[in-house]
Amino acid sequence: MPKHFSRARRALLATAAALATAALPAAAQEAPFPSKPVRIVIPTAPGGNLDVLARLVAAKLTEAWGQQVIVESKPGANTILATTAVAKSPADGYTSLFTISGFIQNLVLQTNPQYKMTDLAPVSLVASFPIALAANAALPANDLPGVVRLAKQAPEKYTFGSYGVGSGAHLIGEGLNKAAGIRIKHAAYKGEAASFVDVASGDIALAYGSVGFYANQLATGKVKLIAVASPHRLKTFPDLPTFAELGYPDINLPGWGAMFLPAGTPAPIVEKYVQEIRRIVAMPDVQARIYALGYEPVANTNTEFAQFLQEDLKRWTRIARENDIRLD
Repeated sequence: MPKHFSRARRALLATAAALATAALPAAAQEAPFPSKPVRIVIPTAPGGNLDVLARLVAAKLTEAWGQQVIVESKPGANTILATTAVAKSPADGYTSLFTISGFIQNLVLQTNPQYKMTDLAPVSLVASFPIALAANAALPANDLPGVVRLAKQAPEKYTFGSYGVGSGAHLIGEGLNKAAGIRIKHAAYKGEAASFVDVASGDIALAYGSVGFYANQLATGKVKLIAVASPHRLKTFPDLPTFAELGYPDINLPGWGAMFLPAGTPAPIVEKYVQEIRRIVAMPDVQARIYALGYEPVANTNTEFAQFLQEDLKRWTRIARENDIRLD
């Protein structure tokens, strides 16, 4: 073989090897998402309804992506611990936030919240969490007009329980006071279960909580449902009227569960999440489970969800300002 050909061949091979080596990092960056396990962080304790729903979504994502999707519970500070942890995570799609409407309420009720809405990239709503007004079974009122009438007859005689100061339950309860011109006192509890004990015993007359929770308590015969904050009547409780139907549209605000990613997550990864969440929520077995939890399945695009968040922020802000509710 001629020497010049051998030299040329060696030079060509060396060049090819150098190009291949230089391309390795780019190839690694272009590995399809996901190529390793994914975390979903939730702001509530293990075993609750949000945890159940998050694990259902995680199992479906694991099947679709061929990578383990795990749920990590980080409760505390009315969703703030989980939210700030995800906001500070790498914007690569491997850490997501599955949170509740406390995400918005913190922004409304705190002068200097520890995060901004722009710290997270909206993905999609997953479910609407209707908030119901429940009453002690012996209360001499079976509907909202009856509750309002009792409250007008005896101002400050009755008390409503909520699952925390600044919670959706607290805001709706104070909103009803304002809209109906009544004064039902507020008592904050550490969760729905704690307030249920007192409303069931008659220590307090009323309590606000998720429909799913109170649906499981009706069999005790100690409580009854009065009304629900929902865009429409619920499939599981078709006879339960909404606050809007009863003349109080401004407090007809349900809670929700939704998915976020850290701000700056690449658009193709965000879109991959959007498409998967919408596909999962549409599954019959997933919808059946969501209804069984007392929720309503919802899924939308990230653009639609972003618009929803802006509107939700305005609605909760109005209720908080009108009733002078702050967490500071």
